[in-house]
Order: sequence, then C-alpha cells, then structure tokens
Amino acid sequence: MADKFKLFCAYFHCCGIKTLELGEAETELQAKQWKEEQTLNKKRPSLPKDNLIKTCPVNHCPGKLQIPRYDYRKTAG
Repeated sequence: MADKFKLFCAYFHCCGIKTLELGEAETELQAKQWKEEQTLNKKRPSLPKDNLIKTCPVNHCPGKLQIPRYDYRKTAG
C-alpha cells in the first residue's frame, strides 16, 4: 500500500496543543507544497462552531488570535 500524508494545523491553546485535520495528500511533495502555501498565506482555517478554540471561555486564550502551525504526517495508505 502506498503511504499517504495527513494535512493538519496545530494551535497552542490555553489547555494544550489542539490539532485539526484538514485533508490528505497522495505524495510527500504535495504535502510539502500544501504546508508552504498555507504557511505563506498566514490564514486560519474555518473552524466548526463547537470547536474548543471558538468556545473557550478564557478571555486571553492564545488560540483565539494566533495563526496555526501547519504540518503533515505520514500515515499508512
């Protein structure tokens, strides 16, 4: 089986690091290109309404304002 790569972003939240899976890539080259593109755009992904980052009651939670760290990891296809 071919390896695939999970695409995700990570937020450093007041209650720990939270990751959000954003898709899959067939090759490592595609995953690297996606990571570079997302990092250069400096945009945040759309989060579900019930996501902890949106619903956190902490006023100065770092997760609410930061640009997440984008990355990928290898998974068995």
